[in-house]
Amino acid sequence: MVGMLIIPLVLLIAGFAAYSYAEEVVLPNLPRVKVEELKQMIDKGADLVVVDTRDSGSYAAGHIKGAVNIYYDPTSDPMNRQMMLMALPMSKLIVTYCDCTDDASSANIAKELYDLGYDRDKIKILSGGSLRWVELKYPMIPSK
Repeated sequence: MVGMLIIPLVLLIAGFAAYSYAEEVVLPNLPRVKVEELKQMIDKGADLVVVDTRDSGSYAAGHIKGAVNIYYDPTSDPMNRQMMLMALPMSKLIVTYCDCTDDASSANIAKELYDLGYDRDKIKILSGGSLRWVELKYPMIPSK
C-alpha cells in the first residue's frame, strides 16, 4: 500500500521539478542545447564557437575546451563586450554558457548577439551551463 503511494508522489515531484526548471530559466524562448549534445559536437570536431560568459577568474580556473571568455557584467558599459561579440564569426554555431542555475548570463549574451544581427539559428544557450557540464564529469580545462 505504501509503495502504491510513493510512485505517484515521486512522479508528481519530478513533474514539478521539470516544470519549475522550464519556468525559471531566463529568456526561455531562446534556443538551447543540452550539455550532452555540445560534448558530442566538440568530440566530433564540429566547427563552432563556445563562449564562456563567466568572469576571468572562473574562466582561468577551468572552462570548456576551446571556449573564449566574454564576461557578462550587466553593471558595466556594454561597449567593450559588444566589440568582442562582433568579432565572433557569424557563419559558425555559437554556444554561450555560464554558471547560473537560470542560464541568465549566457541567455543575455545570446540576446545581445541577436540584437547585433546574428542569426537566431546560429546561437544557442547551453542548458544548465558549466554546472551541468561538471555534474556530468566532463572536463574543465584550466588556463595555463
